[in-house]
Amino acid sequence: MQGDDPRGEERALTKREITTLERRRHIVETAAICFVEQGFHQTSIRDIAKRAGISLGNLYNHFETKTALIAEIATLESEDLRDMQSALAADGDPGAILDRFIADYFAYVARPENAVLAAEITAEAMRSPQIVGPYLDNRRTLIGALAAILRRMPEGATPPCPADPVQLAETLLDVIGAAASRVAFEDAATQETTCATTRQVAARLLGN
Repeated sequence: MQGDDPRGEERALTKREITTLERRRHIVETAAICFVEQGFHQTSIRDIAKRAGISLGNLYNHFETKTALIAEIATLESEDLRDMQSALAADGDPGAILDRFIADYFAYVARPENAVLAAEITAEAMRSPQIVGPYLDNRRTLIGALAAILRRMPEGATPPCPADPVQLAETLLDVIGAAASRVAFEDAATQETTCATTRQVAARLLGN
C-alpha cells in the first residue's frame, strides 16, 4: 500500500496508517450492512458502532455523521465497478464486450444488498449535497467507459439518433439498472430471463 509523500513521491504506509485504513473500511462495510438491513434513517451511529465492535467515540474519530458514512460508501462503490470499466476498455469485439458488460452490470445491480443500498444512496443523494458528488462521479465514470465502447461499434451498428454516445450510454445504463432492480428479489430463473430480455432490448436500442 502506498501513501502521498510531501515531495510528491510514493511511500509505503506505516503500520498505524494501514490499521487506520482497515478500521475505516470495517466501519464502512458494517454501516452498509446496517443500512441494508434497517434502512438509513432507522440506523443510528450507536447501532453501527455496536455492530462493528468498537466504541462510539472511536467511530466518531473516523466519521462524524451517518451522511459522511454513506458518502464514503458511494465513493467505495467505484472499486466494485472498476473491473467492469476495465473490461469495457479491453481490446476485442466491441459488440461482445458490450454484451458481457450488460450481463455483468445486471448481475451486480440485481444483488439484493446492492439494490437496497442503491435505493438508500439515491434517496440520500437527493437530500444531501455531500453525497451527490461521489454518487454522480461513479455514474459519470461508468457512462464515460460505456460511451467509449459505443464509439468503437462498427459504423451503422448504432442508430443515428441520439448521435451523442454519452446520451445513448446514459439511456442504456438506465435500462439495465431499472430492469435489474425490479427483479433483485426474484428467483434466479426470473433474473436470468429478465437479463436476456434486457440484452435484447439493448441490441434493439443499438440498432442490431
